[in-house]
Amino acid sequence: MEKLLKEYWEGNIPLVKSYWIGCILVPIALTIPMWPAYSVSVSDGYATFVIVWFFAMIAANVFLLIGGFKSAQKYVAMKRKKKQSAGWGIAAQVLIVLGALNVIKEVLTLFT
Repeated sequence: MEKLLKEYWEGNIPLVKSYWIGCILVPIALTIPMWPAYSVSVSDGYATFVIVWFFAMIAANVFLLIGGFKSAQKYVAMKRKKKQSAGWGIAAQVLIVLGALNVIKEVLTLFT
């Protein structure tokens, strides 16, 4: 697992996997434990869990977005070296930056 996390962080996972799994599916899955918090009423213990989980989820999202962005950078560099279109890599970079801005917005919304 440590090797996989290191590979992801360094951007050595193929873009298709790092983007769709690391930047889309995993962040969605990380929200599942928080879904009941949107219901009418939750216990104090669960509310505490949601607060801790939220900050852990933010840290995980930062890790996932940075690793995904590095993967996209490597994809773009590889495509340009081969004189091929790097469109998918650039699109992934733009969407990852938008995802990062959304994470920042969510954190700021929490404290305002």
